[in-house]
Amino acid sequence: MKVAYVNFYSIGSVYRAGVLITDESTKPLEFRITSNLDVDRLQEILYGEALQEVLYKERFTVQLLNALQEDYDIVLTKEKNLLSIRKEIDKPVVHIQKYDQFMPLNRLSHKVVNIHDRFEPLYISVNREDEKKLVSISNSLQEMYRNFNIMEPFSRIEKALKYIMENEVENKGKGLSVR
Repeated sequence: MKVAYVNFYSIGSVYRAGVLITDESTKPLEFRITSNLDVDRLQEILYGEALQEVLYKERFTVQLLNALQEDYDIVLTKEKNLLSIRKEIDKPVVHIQKYDQFMPLNRLSHKVVNIHDRFEPLYISVNREDEKKLVSISNSLQEMYRNFNIMEPFSRIEKALKYIMENEVENKGKGLSVR
């Protein structure tokens, strides 16, 4: 199974997103990033708490996924509001987070555990369109989670975005461009 991990990073008012496709061993197959998006103070005020949701959903994720050359089976995200992009990309979108025993399980969610207790339990949710695929998605992720921390690629994307953004800032004064 090929997984498209989507994650985001910001420094101050500058936002960026990245997508990393991995195989079932979390080996990277393709990595894409957006360009910087600088949000001004007026936009922050007008969008308020909805700013990140709008940026992540409308400005970053769908465009990134459409730009991929490598095929993938599912999209994994830590942003629950991204479940709604399912209609636009025609692939299952899976929200994943750490499991909390007080979270209610429902027909659109499932618990994923590492059978060796090397990693903490996780909780996945899908869009209504993928309700019938939930068990097979969960089983596939469970199989990956047997040997690999399926949450770890999110931190790779964040570190890569931070690295790129910091190097662009450092090199800007030197007349260099990193892209």
